[in-house]
Amino acid sequence: MADDDESFIPGPLDELIPGLRQKAERFPALPIHARVVHAQTGAGERSIVLASFAPAANLRALHAALKRVVEATMLATLSSPHEAPAAESASDEGRLAALELYVFAQHPFDIRPALAPFALFEAPLDDGDAHRACALLRREARHVDGSVPEDAVARYRAALARPQHPLAEPLERALREHAPSGAWGSHPGALARACADQLERLGHGGVEPTPRGIERLEEVLIQGTPGAIRWLEPLCFQALCDLLAVTAAVHFGREVEWGVCEPDEETKLSPPPLIRVVTKRESFHVPLGEHVLRWCVMPRAQAEEIPSLGAWAEHEFREES
Repeated sequence: MADDDESFIPGPLDELIPGLRQKAERFPALPIHARVVHAQTGAGERSIVLASFAPAANLRALHAALKRVVEATMLATLSSPHEAPAAESASDEGRLAALELYVFAQHPFDIRPALAPFALFEAPLDDGDAHRACALLRREARHVDGSVPEDAVARYRAALARPQHPLAEPLERALREHAPSGAWGSHPGALARACADQLERLGHGGVEPTPRGIERLEEVLIQGTPGAIRWLEPLCFQALCDLLAVTAAVHFGREVEWGVCEPDEETKLSPPPLIRVVTKRESFHVPLGEHVLRWCVMPRAQAEEIPSLGAWAEHEFREES
């Protein structure tokens, strides 16, 4: 059977036994390709790489297409289940350093205003990292219907800015050792508890299931750098989501059901953190992962004021009288 990464070329066996080989899945050429690749950098890190193989109808359509793919990709990365330290180190592919977009089609308008909200800015096409990424994308182009140019015409890059608090990295390392293994939601509250315990050990107390306790965790993890992707390591992202869920249950007295975010058997991707809140009058789902991504990770504008997650929890979970 043909490899999934190769185009299908019929041969004599296919005439003798129709259907012996299946054609690899193909996608229409889209303004933002539906699949992403991960490229290694010369510094031993990696980038999430997106491609634009066809021009968009207009600026708004390009922004909408990019938003869907960027948010889905970020959430899939941030929601990956925690593994035991030995297994985790064996599969480590290097620290995530950037999000990149390679444009293969000429657009009839200036695309930069659609990219700026994602902190994607022009970058050189003639360095080693770009060459490695383009080689992967040429291979990916085999999955695209229609003619795709051999070479990209532009490259845009968004570097990931990480928390500057001195306890952010020690916390992430400690969680790798002490967090419960498995998908988010399989041990309700355990990840938030482990996070609070490790920060207490590191001298940063007060992380508890209250709006103020959420803000104490935000002090370590959330940064206000404008015009940048404000990256959180997956375990820290998931701990923040778990603390929000525990706060809804403990502080605000809501009945909360954690969604168990097991990876899909086919794609191996995990759904983002999600809870179901039950009240006397109704039940509703709260997409915690999506909310924390947009509130705390995606770029903020220079003059944008963003309330704390603790304030959001107060608004979201307090029972109306």
